[in-house]
Amino acid sequence: MADTRALLQPEMIITGNTKAAVKAAGGGSSDLWTVPPDQIHYDARDNVRPLDPERVRHVANLIKANGYDRKKPLGCFVRKVEGQDLIFVYEGQHRYHAALLAISEGAQIERLPIVIDDAKSVSRVNLIYAGITNNDGEKLTPLQLAEKVVELQDLGESNATICQRLSITDQTIRDVLLLANAPSGLHELVREKVVSSTLAIDEIRSHGGNKALERLLNAAAQAKASGKAKVTKKGLDKPTGRKITDVQAKQLLQALQSVLHDPVFGKLSPGTIAGVHAALTHHADLLDAVSTGRHKHPIHTANENGVFVKCETIRAPITKRTGLSPAEIHLAQPEEGVWIFSTTLRVCTGTTSGLPNMRDFTSTYPTRMQAIRAAVSDFTRTLDRADRTKAKEAPSIRAWLDKLSTMHDPDWTEEIAAEESK
Repeated sequence: MADTRALLQPEMIITGNTKAAVKAAGGGSSDLWTVPPDQIHYDARDNVRPLDPERVRHVANLIKANGYDRKKPLGCFVRKVEGQDLIFVYEGQHRYHAALLAISEGAQIERLPIVIDDAKSVSRVNLIYAGITNNDGEKLTPLQLAEKVVELQDLGESNATICQRLSITDQTIRDVLLLANAPSGLHELVREKVVSSTLAIDEIRSHGGNKALERLLNAAAQAKASGKAKVTKKGLDKPTGRKITDVQAKQLLQALQSVLHDPVFGKLSPGTIAGVHAALTHHADLLDAVSTGRHKHPIHTANENGVFVKCETIRAPITKRTGLSPAEIHLAQPEEGVWIFSTTLRVCTGTTSGLPNMRDFTSTYPTRMQAIRAAVSDFTRTLDRADRTKAKEAPSIRAWLDKLSTMHDPDWTEEIAAEESK
């Protein structure tokens, strides 16, 4: 499961001295250790579930109204960081963040009660097990459990040990691993609660990961069109026939419109010309306006190293996870009617990028749109690679590429067509 494993970064925990850490933090003890909140540290990798902001908000409101419940200490351990003994929370992360939020809004909390694990018991494996079993009232989703099973396997734990310590069956492990190894797009449907984990696992078992994703995406689109937020087994099994979606219909009309405005359209057979006109006559209001005139594009100048630092860049929609565009096309026109391109791709754990360079390009293109379509082809081949096809960003990038590939080329002329045909 390339996506899940790429997010997991197991590391050796170097344990520290408990008394030294509490003393350095200005803490004290009675039955429990009590420590100023700002002296407790947090690393998301120490907690088995992602932080839920809504739950933090809810608990913060309770703390502001009732005070912090000292009967519920935080589970912590001491980690040695650059020679310092620091206290890290690994159980009760929502209470910890809720306390900090309440303090930021005026609540008076001088110290938080904590229980610190014995250094001998602290390891990445034990933190995972404890994070799952100590919070059994709030069970992990199957997808969250899958991620932790994969991490435990990577840390050398056998399935038998995982079953014993989590009190689960071999079948549960097989089921969640089916989900873990499914395409990332299916993970997104589960995380967004459009599809239940149980239904997703059933679909994967019956049809395989890729086909399951296709079926569930189609069912999700149909559910949304009907005003429903979730896909059900009944809705999934309902016969749908081979109906074309509104989006697909518009794409077909736009493709016909591009044919209509192509400079060599008049050389097609009379029957084809009549068919295109007939198809578009009553649907012009459904289409985006298409410019039929040639555009004047700027000439780009390379720097002393042959790099076009000042060039045109087209960006895919920014992702919420990174705040960056996952894919970019860089276009340069060194001279009139000569275009080159380069691309930037940010998926999985790597980035491939580079601005257009006079020394690196292998082909030139007569129009801006032809260069864009060549870049689309490059991106498509890259995303089809095994290590890229399951990237979380892949579906949105492909949708962006599909839109680019069907755009009209206003600079294409009959002369260019004749030259290219040679």
